[in-house]
Amino acid sequence: MIDEQLTRDAVVEPASTALLHVIINPAAGSGRAGRRWPSFEAEMSRHGYDIQPSFTSGPGDATSLARQLAHDGARTIVCVGGDGTANEIVNGLLDGDRPANPETRLALIPCGTGRDLGRTLGTRDVESMLRALADGTTAMMDVGRVRYQDVRTGELASRYFANVADAGIGAQTAARINRSSKALGGFVSYLSGAVRSIARYQPWDVSVEVDGVSVYDGSAGMVVFANGRYFAGGMKVAPEASICDGMLDIFVLEGVGKRTLLTSLLPRVYRGKHIGQPGVIHLTGRQATVSCAAGMLLEMDGEQVGETPVTVDVLPGALRAVGTLEALAEAGGCAEHAG
Repeated sequence: MIDEQLTRDAVVEPASTALLHVIINPAAGSGRAGRRWPSFEAEMSRHGYDIQPSFTSGPGDATSLARQLAHDGARTIVCVGGDGTANEIVNGLLDGDRPANPETRLALIPCGTGRDLGRTLGTRDVESMLRALADGTTAMMDVGRVRYQDVRTGELASRYFANVADAGIGAQTAARINRSSKALGGFVSYLSGAVRSIARYQPWDVSVEVDGVSVYDGSAGMVVFANGRYFAGGMKVAPEASICDGMLDIFVLEGVGKRTLLTSLLPRVYRGKHIGQPGVIHLTGRQATVSCAAGMLLEMDGEQVGETPVTVDVLPGALRAVGTLEALAEAGGCAEHAG
């Protein structure tokens, strides 16, 4: 049953125009996106949509394609790829911290390893994405902005994320997985990657500030900045997060032992039961910074992009995203509703 919160928060829009611009990363999910694209196209066409496909061939292509489509007035852009492809599209849909086109909305058909943004939005496959389009439900969701050190150039860089960013073990795990074939799928790939990263990790000495206040100074294994609820192939890292409250859920994993990580905290995080456990600090805020003299790797939306020092803040309601009614209610809905 759709509750009062959902009715108040979810944007219910009129049926979209029949044209769908689709950005496909054929390499996503060890080639799964490319193999399944013909069936996706046939299913969308069967539902009466005209399809305008664009294929990526390398890093950055999805950003350029999305930016051009938004500037050209695209109403709906569908991402067929992984969380990394979706991240590139989000970075194309924002221009100077504002939507390149406020009317452009993003829909997902997740085909990558993690598929975590799709979990938050409820569009886990082509069928649920098409139902969400038919219902016309969108969320004006927040977007995170990260300023970090680019490991290739040594210069400060800036990038947006829709779901989760983190520094430490999570970023090491993402880097490890991105070097692998990912053929075992999201759950097994991330679990095995996390176990291997934990087995090799040593805590970092870090300083963390939230909204200008020092909240932690000591040994830590990871710092997480969550807009969505899931990361790393289904870990419910931020069970209380909202995609529309203008806040980040921030977690500091203190320098606990490897045995505690492997036998207690790792199993709990899959169920979202780690909050309140010893060694886990949970805060919320609009801005956070992490400093680490040794340098902690940083990842966002499953892609390893740089390292500390890191500053993260929130752009409220910056992205129009398609989602199912039930998922948008659970994830906090959005700040507006039509009509």
